[in-house]
Amino acid sequence: MWTPLSKKDNLMNDVFKFMLDLEEPWKLADIEYDPQEEAWHLFIDFERGALFACPHCGAPCKAYDAEKKQWRHLDIWKWKTYLHARVPRTDCKQCNKITLIPVKWSRPLSHFTLDFEAWAMRLMAEMPVNAAARELREHDTRMWRIFHHYVNRAMTELDVSLVRRIAIDETSSRRGHRYITLFVDVDTKTVLFATEGKGKVP
Repeated sequence: MWTPLSKKDNLMNDVFKFMLDLEEPWKLADIEYDPQEEAWHLFIDFERGALFACPHCGAPCKAYDAEKKQWRHLDIWKWKTYLHARVPRTDCKQCNKITLIPVKWSRPLSHFTLDFEAWAMRLMAEMPVNAAARELREHDTRMWRIFHHYVNRAMTELDVSLVRRIAIDETSSRRGHRYITLFVDVDTKTVLFATEGKGKVP
């Protein structure tokens, strides 16, 4: 059974509000703790009649309807934390488009907050993905989705127009005989491309 805390502990409410750093018209509407799952559930909402900027033209619009969504957030103390919100769609009268409003705490189609993904990427830079998944208490396939999203985005944004010298090396990717071939910008030490290797460099 979930235990609501929002009316029992005003100080706790203030702490959560400060950590979430919400902007109008978003508000922290409720806090619940699930003792069986040992998890916090933070409910974010907006007041009826609140205005949102149209993602296409920026015109202020009222909510047309809303979708209930959930995101895994950074753990608070030792407990898992989830954000819940009704995310509105706007029916813009200026550009005649019905659009789901983006939220500042998560990227579109992700089930994690940006803070969680940033911490996950930091862990995956220091340890194997499986180990990071265990540390975060998440399935490794979900960690790989985060990893591939940001690596693919970084590769898309990579500017190679100023690259003058490239070094090619093959290194072991893990214990055993599995190797990866790296193409590196010699001057900036930036990895330009990585692929599976075929054998150890003599």
